[in-house]
Amino acid sequence: MKNKLLIYKLLIVLFMIVIWVYVYPMLPDIVPIHWGFDGKPDNMWSKLINVITFPIIAFILVILFAFLPKLDPKKENYDKFWKTWEVFQFSIIWLMLYVQIITSFVTLNPEYNISRFMLFWIWILFVILWNYMWKIRQNYFVGIKLPWTLANEENWNKTHRFWGKMFMLAGVLFILNAIFLWQVVGVFIIAISLVLIAPIVYSYLIFRKMRK
Repeated sequence: MKNKLLIYKLLIVLFMIVIWVYVYPMLPDIVPIHWGFDGKPDNMWSKLINVITFPIIAFILVILFAFLPKLDPKKENYDKFWKTWEVFQFSIIWLMLYVQIITSFVTLNPEYNISRFMLFWIWILFVILWNYMWKIRQNYFVGIKLPWTLANEENWNKTHRFWGKMFMLAGVLFILNAIFLWQVVGVFIIAISLVLIAPIVYSYLIFRKMRK
């Protein structure tokens, strides 16, 4: 089963290469590589570097994901959340494919605002993660890896249940922002803070409470 899933991931990378071959002749010599929050390109690059970047990064990630559990000191825990681990991997690989398609599409159709496309995908990604992040068990590569979460399984589990709820709230903010494009920067900062900062604070409070 694991070998089949690895093949599926490599097929996604192969599909990215097919897209690269198809799109390359249509792109201008210099293409946007980065867009600001206003949806306007603010950095340009060679189209060759632009189109090969996504398949290369995706391939490296596929290989890296295959070896990380073997290198983890808590590798025995991966069997407890293997489905979640696979969902996480596929989410990242599909994200690379989506970004490749959208950046090529917006480059060829500059009248479209890339911010709406990206915010919509981030919403989908966060909804997926909301359903699975709380199932992650202690490990050194995925999750909220803090001294007190790695040292205490109860802290880890409570923190990741809370983390899943933060993904849900952030996902709501992203989909609303994708629809209305209102205060994109401010909403983005709030959403990311919910996902990155709030769980750390929550986990530390649990640690303080348990120590008392």
